[in-house]
Amino acid sequence: LYRYVTEYLEQEPATGADLSIYTDREAISKFARTAVAWATAEGFLQGFPGGSLQPRGTLTRAQMAKLLTILDQKF
Repeated sequence: LYRYVTEYLEQEPATGADLSIYTDREAISKFARTAVAWATAEGFLQGFPGGSLQPRGTLTRAQMAKLLTILDQKF
């Protein structure tokens, strides 16, 4: 999503969110941190109860539908 918005749509990325609030922030791959911070700032990611982000988890259909809905509405 980050690359699509910044490269294909040529949109300026929003300032990234502070990832230190997530208990599993160290599990976010270094190459993905900028994109994850952007996705959090844009409202794509909100985290799970207990303060985790589950960066290595899989998305459900409902979660993917939410991401695509946000993408459609914002961009």
